[in-house]
Amino acid sequence: MVAKITTPHRIKDALNYNESKVQKGQAECLLAANYLQEPKSMSFYQKLAGFENLNMLNDRAITKTIHVSLNFDPREKLSKEVLATIAADYMRSIGFAKQPYLVYQHLDAGHPHIHIVSTTIQDDGRRISTHNIGRDRSEKARKEIESCYNLMKA
Repeated sequence: MVAKITTPHRIKDALNYNESKVQKGQAECLLAANYLQEPKSMSFYQKLAGFENLNMLNDRAITKTIHVSLNFDPREKLSKEVLATIAADYMRSIGFAKQPYLVYQHLDAGHPHIHIVSTTIQDDGRRISTHNIGRDRSEKARKEIESCYNLMKA
């Protein structure tokens, strides 16, 4: 499994990227964690509001968005349920378990992969640091998940 983390300037851009793939039939929203509704029953703006309501609590933070892609070996055939569970395990491991996040399965590449969109702003207005998140938290999470799910090692 390979994890790639980006921090787009606007959460709307990361959400729009994934939702446009859904509209084209190239992706599916598998999970809306820490939302009050299922992803299929929410509009783009309802999903965005779940992030923006937190982002408004901190006007000083520059980085408020995290966009993760988890990429798997083409030989790995993972069900939607397993992909959603892997995403939840990953988010817990990097310190985002309590954050609202959306998980998208993309179907537009030769390998299975998911995208996760979340905000770095917590419900108390504090920001979750993303400084060296790849080295300090993501790498450990990736190795644990590879072992737990018997995935191909990166």
